[in-house]
Amino acid sequence: MIMLALCLAVVMLAMAAILSARYNIWKEATISGARAIIQLLILSSVIILVFNLPVYWSLLIVLAMAIIAGHTTYIRSGQLGGMFPASAASIAVISLAMVVPFFIVGIFPLEARYLVPTCSMMIGNAMNVSSLAIDRYRGELRNRRGEVEAYLALGASPGLAADHCLHQSMLSALIPSIDNMKNLGLVWIPGVMTGMLLSGSDPVEAAAIQVCIFIAIYLVGMIASNLLLLHATSSFFTKALQLKDEVF
Repeated sequence: MIMLALCLAVVMLAMAAILSARYNIWKEATISGARAIIQLLILSSVIILVFNLPVYWSLLIVLAMAIIAGHTTYIRSGQLGGMFPASAASIAVISLAMVVPFFIVGIFPLEARYLVPTCSMMIGNAMNVSSLAIDRYRGELRNRRGEVEAYLALGASPGLAADHCLHQSMLSALIPSIDNMKNLGLVWIPGVMTGMLLSGSDPVEAAAIQVCIFIAIYLVGMIASNLLLLHATSSFFTKALQLKDEVF
């Protein structure tokens, strides 16, 4: 079964690379898919050890996840100075803040087997939304450069000049999350609920927990990406209130 699954994954990855070549992203798609296979195989080998570690070790693992996620978003930002710590901090802080209520009210016991997977869902979505938002933000600034510079010439602050670009970037980045939440239970059944149902949990309980997690995931993505874009606004402009060449 394991070998069949791995062979199927390799075949599907090859198909993805071939189709991605049309858009000149075959190399990135191939490397990303290969990394996913290797990383999940390593994770499956050590996950039991991770779950048996004390909770404070789990927090270090979660912090490492946030740093890696922050670096991914930093690459999408054009690697501007100050964006790496900002992206890692926004993802880590908001993800942990949104996970805490699940353990305070007793939905999950404070154990590594619950803390690590729950945080990984929050961090992963925050990374995806932040990467989409910052990439679209740069694109909006490029496309609306004349408009932004006209605002600056009239004495507007960078925040005001780029406000429409920021707004549009947030809307575009949140579309997948909004569509997923809109069709939750109709088009697809999320992983947490599926796992609980397969383990014999009450369907209503599984649905209630999944709804809480999904709304938390949406909030994490929205807040973390919004904070990142607000920081990016200052990073995209010089002290003389001009757009940096690195943005383009």
